[in-house]
Amino acid sequence: MVSKKALAIGGAITFVVVLVPSVLLFEDTFMNKCLEVKEEEKTCKRALVLFKQAYVGKDPDTVTPDNYKELFDLIPFNHPCKKTMLWSKTSDLVKLVEKGKCYVPIAHNKLGYVLDDFKWCGKKNSMETFTGAECSDKQDKIPSYSFWTMASIRYAQHACEEVKALLNGDVEVPYDTKSFFGRFEVPKLDHTKVTKLDVILAVKKKGMQCNDESLKNLKNELKQKGIGYDCNEVLRCQVKKILNTC
Repeated sequence: MVSKKALAIGGAITFVVVLVPSVLLFEDTFMNKCLEVKEEEKTCKRALVLFKQAYVGKDPDTVTPDNYKELFDLIPFNHPCKKTMLWSKTSDLVKLVEKGKCYVPIAHNKLGYVLDDFKWCGKKNSMETFTGAECSDKQDKIPSYSFWTMASIRYAQHACEEVKALLNGDVEVPYDTKSFFGRFEVPKLDHTKVTKLDVILAVKKKGMQCNDESLKNLKNELKQKGIGYDCNEVLRCQVKKILNTC
């Protein structure tokens, strides 16, 4: 990262280019966003330490979701469990959810908010943090993927009562078993706490999308777990209203 500092030399203003390591900006952003969510400074500092311990100095291929367990133990999900809202292939619509109102998607939680939109990794025998393009393009080979895997597991385990799931009815496979939702969240829903999964299927035009074969598979999977299921098609233009009406 490049910044400029102005120096007065002989009455003239001279700009000096200063290189700011991206890792320092990354850590500053982590701390600032952690404090934004009203977490104590000592907790944020401890969180940063545990976060870095998960991947710094390690081959990215060896960083598993378990590496982040202590971090999530320190700052667990603590939103009202019945406000949990899962989603898949609807990231644009999830942004329409008003914070602190009806639902709490994963990115509105403390750690989710702090690390949303970031990509990071380390390298074996290096104490540096690398970000963005410096990390592998293979999604499941970067530490940030392992972080979101653990986040998805803990988030689903926290859910209770009737859980909402915002899915995309305009894609070929609305319930993708290879997605975070399909791989980690649905399997971790606790049938002793969750009574039903209520699917909000966002569509451009209403039809019979709730009869999609993949959604039938989702219904059967939930039935085997003892969890109810419902699916309702909602026009994309009406999703914002639905998500923010309690």
